[in-house]
Amino acid sequence: MFKRRQIIAAVTAIAATASVGSAWAQDTFKIGVNVERTGLASSFGLHMLIGAQIALDEINNAGGVNGSKLELVIEDNRSSPEQAVIAVRNLDAAGVVGMLGPIQTSQCRTAFPAANRIGLTSISPGSSAPGLTAQNRPWTFRISALDSVIVNEVVENLRKANPNAKTVAIAVDAKDAYSQFLAKTVAPPILEKHGFRILNKDALVEIPPETTDFSVHITKIRAMSPDVVLVGSAFEPGHGFLREANRQKLNVPMFAGQGYITSSIATAAGDIQLWGGQPFASDSQDAAVQKFAAEFKTRVEKQLPGQYTTPTYIDASGYESIHVIADALRASKATPKSDVKAVRTSLRDHLTQLKDFKGLGNTLSINNEGDAVKATIIYRTQSGKWARQ
Repeated sequence: MFKRRQIIAAVTAIAATASVGSAWAQDTFKIGVNVERTGLASSFGLHMLIGAQIALDEINNAGGVNGSKLELVIEDNRSSPEQAVIAVRNLDAAGVVGMLGPIQTSQCRTAFPAANRIGLTSISPGSSAPGLTAQNRPWTFRISALDSVIVNEVVENLRKANPNAKTVAIAVDAKDAYSQFLAKTVAPPILEKHGFRILNKDALVEIPPETTDFSVHITKIRAMSPDVVLVGSAFEPGHGFLREANRQKLNVPMFAGQGYITSSIATAAGDIQLWGGQPFASDSQDAAVQKFAAEFKTRVEKQLPGQYTTPTYIDASGYESIHVIADALRASKATPKSDVKAVRTSLRDHLTQLKDFKGLGNTLSINNEGDAVKATIIYRTQSGKWARQ
């Protein structure tokens, strides 16, 4: 978790970079960003902003779109569902052509209905709870892969590697909406389909979000003697959970939702066999991925010293989203003086029909529910490092 002064420094640095376009104010396309810039998900938010800014700089340095540049208008939703709605309203009032974000499902659950009522095309680069966009048609989209798809493939691969495993214990963040949905709705039927029995289905080990000492929670899990553990925790506390599991020698296979595939999580996992999946491979030999990953690392080291430098699927999705928006603006021949409602509608229609867009080492399409269809890449840790399976 960032210390307060680190958050302030990081936000200031990224704000300075992202607001370069303000001098063009009357001649730019304004793209709204509803992002977790502070609060519990600030690490994801600040990194995603860097991914989005890389794409924006590429486009602007190549001459912009239809002769005009792009500009990010950023609203901090503070990792708060209530603030995410306020951010939608503020971005609408600012006249943005579309909105990138929020990242987390918790914030999307409130921001998406608000955007849908307003008629503001919105793209989440991180939310993955099934059914969310389907409930908020036709203005909301996600360029992140669905947990139901990712978790199924993760569990299938974990099962093949551990054929004698039969039981699972589940730990879950007591308040985080994404973790609760993963642990209570998404994972149980998938685990049971693959022959696992959940030991504590009706009494999950709940972890308060402010927890720093995980000893009691790991002790409870050890007492169940599970063959596998589902880590239903947000990214930041996940580090402490894994370190304590190592300390207590709870060395059984574990798996988590999306957002865990970073070097710091792998280090915390140590000798634990931790599984995860995402629709992006930062170690891909694809030239575009290598270029993005190198630039991302350089910017993170400068703007977020001490934080993870390998891009996650969220960061890659932020980058891809900006390029998709730029393509839509080109296709509609829009200008910054075009009617903003007409531009938002054309962006919505472009996304609705998106097929085989070449992203970072993948191709993506949008299905009838507004969600991205991407291939899943499976990882597991080995001696404190992630390895593709």
